Amino acid sequence: MLDKDTNELWSKVALGMGKKEIRFPANMGLAGHVATTGETINIKDAYNDHRFNKEIDKKTGYKTKTILCMPMRNLNHEIVGVFQVLNKFGNEHFSTEDEDLLIAIGSNTGIALENARLFKKQQIMYEDQKRSFVSFIDTLAATIDAKDKITAGHSKRVSAYTLSIVEQLNLAQEHVEAIEHAALLHDFGKIGIKDSVLCKEGKLTDEEYKHIQEHVEITYEILQKMYFMENFKDVPEIAASHHEKYNGTGYFRKLSGEDIPIGGRVLAVSDVFDAITSKRHYRDRMPFLKVLSIIKQDSGSHFDDKIVNIFFNLRLDKVFGILFSREEYEEYYDIGDQLKVFTDSTLEEFHQILLKDEAERTEREKELFDTFDQLYNQK
Repeated sequence: MLDKDTNELWSKVALGMGKKEIRFPANMGLAGHVATTGETINIKDAYNDHRFNKEIDKKTGYKTKTILCMPMRNLNHEIVGVFQVLNKFGNEHFSTEDEDLLIAIGSNTGIALENARLFKKQQIMYEDQKRSFVSFIDTLAATIDAKDKITAGHSKRVSAYTLSIVEQLNLAQEHVEAIEHAALLHDFGKIGIKDSVLCKEGKLTDEEYKHIQEHVEITYEILQKMYFMENFKDVPEIAASHHEKYNGTGYFRKLSGEDIPIGGRVLAVSDVFDAITSKRHYRDRMPFLKVLSIIKQDSGSHFDDKIVNIFFNLRLDKVFGILFSREEYEEYYDIGDQLKVFTDSTLEEFHQILLKDEAERTEREKELFDTFDQLYNQK
């Protein structure tokens, strides 16, 4: 293959070479001559031809005798590489029939390889666009963190909880990615909420609470104006449904049951869990037993009970890995080592441990409780 960027020839396939690659200047040797001139070369004794590059044989240990070499061209008749066969069986020379056969093979191969190169280039461009898009989404989410430092990291944690749940739903990858983007952007409408309300220390008035509820509709209106490719067209709908309740008493459209997008139903659990396990301007984080009890009690009313069941069956190390992914923990603890103790238990099992009196807990349960209590209550 001709690498135009480096002006080199390199082997796409070399029979018997394993995974080794041959690479040399595009004007060197017989292959270089063919790539440069476009001529077909049929040689009976390679070592008696001054154009033959003996260095390749030295590197590979192969002994070249006869050579048939011709250019490979794309649809525009541009040379994209060189097709080369060596050492015809039976110590014979390559014939004109061999040349005709190789021309036919070479033409198809050149076009196929060029198409593959273009496809790979398109894939790289698509991946670049995707990285740019994800970076843009992350930046938008970060603007909310910058607006209210005390809730910094909320969107990323909600996204992480959401993905942990969604992984258990066997959804198409495209749908999973759409939900992930929606999770990162679910609170973007808070950019339109007054700082005096968003960052107020103390209880909100009824009027202030109504104002802060407006962030969901603002999120929807802003995201609706953005262009999302077909795979992600549901992002605005999912993001704007995280405050809907399964019984239809949520906001802003009072959707209920299956009318709420699956991503919105997952987001509802993730959002509430992160909100009440985090410090706010007007309160401290909630005791963990109360957190789990609230989510259990609201299953079937606020939350889809199927989503709650999945959430409670997540492994503890996964949930706590997200819960404690905050700078204040990493500053004081080696979280990775701390999380190892939770590997073999679920959130449901931990809930049952919390419901027990201390005297009823096994040594293993006490270890889990004490490790968690040290982390959860250290700030």
